[in-house]
Amino acid sequence: MAATTMATAAGAVVVLYYILSRRLSAGKGEEDGDRDGEYSKSSRSVGVKRRIARRPAQAPATWFEAITTLSETLRFTYSETLGKWPIGDLAFGINYLIRRKGNLQVASVYAGEHCVQLKGPEIIAELNHYLILLTLCMLFSKKPFPVFLESAGYSEADVLLQKPKAGLLKPAFTILCDKNSRCFLLLIRGTHSIKDTLTAATGAVVPFHH
Repeated sequence: MAATTMATAAGAVVVLYYILSRRLSAGKGEEDGDRDGEYSKSSRSVGVKRRIARRPAQAPATWFEAITTLSETLRFTYSETLGKWPIGDLAFGINYLIRRKGNLQVASVYAGEHCVQLKGPEIIAELNHYLILLTLCMLFSKKPFPVFLESAGYSEADVLLQKPKAGLLKPAFTILCDKNSRCFLLLIRGTHSIKDTLTAATGAVVPFHH
């Protein structure tokens, strides 16, 4: 009960902070726009770029950092959606893309006059290898971990590291030892919870030095 109350209070604080900051920034933007429109447009674009640059690249360690991360995520999401287009245009665009996606052929997007069809046993073997990896990713994202291991043909001895619970900017993942390919496989689960959705909404780019 106490944890639920604390989470509700934290969410209310984030929403209140977001609404107040949006109103203050909107009022300031209108005053600047009355003085000179060009300068206000450039300053707003610079402000958006700075907010994007300040997006977090590591998981928050405290409640304050988590609230700050959520507020920055909301600000960035607003600037990239309702801050650019009216809600009616967004709804029409999403509906159009959903309908278009079902009738879209892959060849019409990726094939062209300068494309060359790949043939041969080596290409087929490589594609089969990629298909196996994609199947592993799908099983890891959709199945419980014990079912994933059984379906993929692994055992607990092949698991080097497992983080089943996702956090804010900390997606669930596992590291496996694949004896057949003599490789270590890093599998990162996709969007599966509210925390994963918030992680995806930040859009923070993190370099992976492997």
